[in-house]
Amino acid sequence: MLKYIAFIIFIVLSLVFFLIEPLSSIDLNLSSTFLTIATFLFAIFAGFFISRQGTRYSTIRDQITTFDGSMSAIFRFFGHLGTEPQEEARGIIKYHYETILKEKAWDYHFVHKSTTISSMHDLLERVVGDHTLPSLRNFALQRILFNLRILQVTRKSMIALHTERIPRFQWMLIIFLAAILLVAVSLIPSFHNVLGAILKGAFGSAVIFVLILLSEFDKLKFFEGTIGERSAQDILDIFSGKK
Repeated sequence: MLKYIAFIIFIVLSLVFFLIEPLSSIDLNLSSTFLTIATFLFAIFAGFFISRQGTRYSTIRDQITTFDGSMSAIFRFFGHLGTEPQEEARGIIKYHYETILKEKAWDYHFVHKSTTISSMHDLLERVVGDHTLPSLRNFALQRILFNLRILQVTRKSMIALHTERIPRFQWMLIIFLAAILLVAVSLIPSFHNVLGAILKGAFGSAVIFVLILLSEFDKLKFFEGTIGERSAQDILDIFSGKK
């Protein structure tokens, strides 16, 4: 989708620069000075924010993988505690992931009240209670508790990462620099000049695409679809017997 948007922006800007003569002109040397300074500052700030948000995206993806892996392990270990407890655990986990896929929001259970982990603890309390378990069942119980701890730690980590979005003031700075770039480029003569219009269109569309790219990273939608969607579907495929 992004590549089509970038192409459309390029075509539109090239046509605008080719067909519309600037309302005012400025000394070419002065325009080049503004263009150089704005490009330098825009590249520094945009590069830093894209790098930071890219790292955030990768970290959240890794945390989701850890979370989903622990969920899968919990389900399998519940099998050692009996068929009925495992079916109840299946229902809790299935509801968790079906909600994510339905809402198309990986962070649904982080921005809304979630009872997934607490329901698991309640289920263990009802199933085990004060009973003494054989060695295998006791081992399974310990692994379930261990993975529940991982779920809790991972959840707290993802909540913290979820809030690390680009502040409004920094967005204003980036947009301001991008606007200066576009104005400086538009003042370079290109009226009825095909090559000049194409070069200006390419530069302008690149600036706008950087803003779109940064926004997609900030919203964790860079690779389209919902982050963690395939991992969530993999869990449901295990329950349905596809895997």
